[in-house]
Amino acid sequence: MTALSNKIQQAFGQIHATDQMKYAAALGVLEREPQRLRPAVRFRKVWRPLVLACLLLFSGAGFGGWYLLETPVSYVSVDVNPSIELTLNRLNRVTGAESRNEAGEMILKEVQVKGRSYLEAVRLLVESDVMQRFLTEDADLIFTVASPRADELLTGLESSEVSILYQGMCRQADMETVASAHECGMSLGKYTIYKRLSEYDASVTAEECQHISMHQLHLRLSQYEDGNDEYHKCDDTGSAEDGCAEGRHHCQETHR
Repeated sequence: MTALSNKIQQAFGQIHATDQMKYAAALGVLEREPQRLRPAVRFRKVWRPLVLACLLLFSGAGFGGWYLLETPVSYVSVDVNPSIELTLNRLNRVTGAESRNEAGEMILKEVQVKGRSYLEAVRLLVESDVMQRFLTEDADLIFTVASPRADELLTGLESSEVSILYQGMCRQADMETVASAHECGMSLGKYTIYKRLSEYDASVTAEECQHISMHQLHLRLSQYEDGNDEYHKCDDTGSAEDGCAEGRHHCQETHR
């Protein structure tokens, strides 16, 4: 038997399986695969697309959240002599704050406003130690808003305690004005006054206006506009200054 086995082994030992033979053998094994393994294969086929869909859903939600929280939508400038401009997202929360002069830089070193609501940010800026030094009796506190939802933001500012206490004045600017103001290195508030002044006096420069307080700019503008400035300020008793007749709150003309 041993001799016979050796002869059989020698005869078939020279035969090598081709790739086609191996592939056919593999198919045969799969065909004979135990039924108990097939549910696992079907499970993977069903759940793999669902897992991919969930991953895409979560990644899309993350991008949407980032877009909602970080994309600039509105701009609010706070001007006395310090000039600070706030960038707001769709939730009216501050995503950025930039100073437009040296005094503004000093305030932003003292106050952190990113992530806060715009009204809280304005309160912190106005009540900061540096800003308080500029809020003298003849100071003009100006809020300028550029936004698709300007009415909402201005209403909030006009009724805020800070605006009432310091007799803040509000106005609205076009969104197109934002880029022009930034090109000049100015806040929205000072830029709008500068543009109006430049219509009367071509020698006025943006750099000059950058270092002049809002009160001084208003005085210069009033020389040309005969005191008919669109800014109005009401006193606490309800009597009117500069033609304002709307009591403690500001006239509608301040932002229309």
